[in-house]
Amino acid sequence: MKQMKMISKNDMKETNRMSILRTVRRGICSRAEISAELGLSKPAVSALVDELIKEGLIYETGRGDSTEAGGKRPILLDLNANAAYIAAVSFNNERYEVALCNLVGKVLFYVTKKIEIYEDYKRTLDMIVEDIHQIIQKSREQGNNQPIIGIGMAVRGLIETRSGIFLHSSALPWRGAPIGDYLKERLNIPIVIENDARAGTYVELLNSNGEYKETLVCVSVGLGIGTGVVIHNEVYRGAFDAAVNIAHATIDHDGPLCRCGNHGCWDALASITALGEQLSHRDSKYNSLDFESILSLYYEGDKVVVDVLLNYTGYWLGVGIANILNIFNPEELIIQGEITKVGPELERKIIEVAQKRAPSAVSKNVKIGFSKDSEKLQVRGAAAVISNHFFSDTLHRVFWN
Repeated sequence: MKQMKMISKNDMKETNRMSILRTVRRGICSRAEISAELGLSKPAVSALVDELIKEGLIYETGRGDSTEAGGKRPILLDLNANAAYIAAVSFNNERYEVALCNLVGKVLFYVTKKIEIYEDYKRTLDMIVEDIHQIIQKSREQGNNQPIIGIGMAVRGLIETRSGIFLHSSALPWRGAPIGDYLKERLNIPIVIENDARAGTYVELLNSNGEYKETLVCVSVGLGIGTGVVIHNEVYRGAFDAAVNIAHATIDHDGPLCRCGNHGCWDALASITALGEQLSHRDSKYNSLDFESILSLYYEGDKVVVDVLLNYTGYWLGVGIANILNIFNPEELIIQGEITKVGPELERKIIEVAQKRAPSAVSKNVKIGFSKDSEKLQVRGAAAVISNHFFSDTLHRVFWN
């Protein structure tokens, strides 16, 4: 008979400590409110709060209002989001970003540069490592001496997150590259490497403070398309970290050739890269336009750009999202990334197509819309991965001792 694992007093104390920290993160509150919400005794809450204050993770903000019954006004508590910093990195085949963020993912220092993709991954990573050192030094010069508790890296491609091995990407030449080990060796800071779409999903999960009780789906649309799924407040990964790769699901078997080698992938039809290719097919004058230039033409009312964005990109995004609604039946689907800069007309087109193509029983209650904030999404996602671990029961002590 399998023996049950006994929960020690230290384990219970740590669980309660993290519950208190997450409760304070959700908003300013008092010790009494924490006690009532978590069902812990007031002395136990006070002792753990005192520990967290001593560690610098929470602080007293002043006194709140008295209750109707009168008595002393309660002392209010808040999270010290700047108790530590997170180094965050994202990169694709065109550029990389490096940032320092606080514990709730706010970007405090930031740099972005064009990237050189070498066959030897170490040569590319060395450029990024140099900028990590420089941005930390810049922070130190401004008087910020907070510890850097971890490095989050969001990468376009298939990542074995547990080992930090970069397995494959249609946009990058590396195969089986142990980038996690190399970066740990160079930086001597805990590092977590994540697929960029899942990293973007962690942003919404962090911002939600546990609101998604069932299922959330995030669709990130940039140079490529990525998807992330949250089930019961956990990002779904699959057995080999490759789950929910809907970007390479075939949605038009006669469609254009995708970089993965197949025809008609969602990525080859609805990404920003696909948008540029479709515009070039319409007229050679649109060759080699970057997305900002395409946006400018859209806002100026260029008829071809408007037609392609709404009736091609918007249509195919809606088709793919309808498939997602049928598969996952989420309570909310959030569209993230640069595509959200197009604005509400594209948002309406995507929702219209998705709702027409998914049964009403599936689509009528789901909330679909653009993210409220896709600015610096990938690098914020990289930070959110570390932040999510920091606030978890099981991984907190990896980053905070």
